[in-house]
Amino acid sequence: MPIRAVWLPVVIVMMLACLNIADGAAFGAFVALGSIGLFMSYFIAISCMVHNRFQKHAAPLGNWNMGIWGLPVNVFALVYTAWVTVWLAFPSALPVTGENMNYAAPIFGASTLFAFVYWFIKGRTRWEGLNKEVIRLAVEGGALQLK
Repeated sequence: MPIRAVWLPVVIVMMLACLNIADGAAFGAFVALGSIGLFMSYFIAISCMVHNRFQKHAAPLGNWNMGIWGLPVNVFALVYTAWVTVWLAFPSALPVTGENMNYAAPIFGASTLFAFVYWFIKGRTRWEGLNKEVIRLAVEGGALQLK
C-alpha cells in the first residue's frame, strides 16, 4: 500500500492550510494561484482544439464529439475561462491595501515569465523529446510493465 504517497500530499496540504492562520491574503493567493493554473491549462487545451478545427489538414475528431455544437461550446468555454481567470486575481475587499491584496497575478506572471525565459535559454537545448516507448504503448494500447 502506498502509505508515503498518500501522506505526503496530506502533510503538504495541512502545512499550506496553516497559511490561513498566519495571513488570510497569503491563503487567498494560494487558492487563487491553484485555480488560475488549472483554468490556464484548460484554456491552452481548448485553444489547441479550436485552432485545430480551422486548419486545412485538421486532426480528425475522436469517437466522442459534439458534432456541430463542439465549436460553439469550445468558444464559450474559452470566454468563460478567460473571464473567471481575470476575476480570480482580484482582491477580496476594498479598499485594497498591502494586507488584503491578492498577490496571485504577480506571482503567476513571474513564475510563467521565469518558465519561458528558462525554456528559451536552457530548456530547449536539454530536452530530448517525448518518451517514444510510452508513445508506442499508448498508440498500440499495450500495457506498461514496471520493473
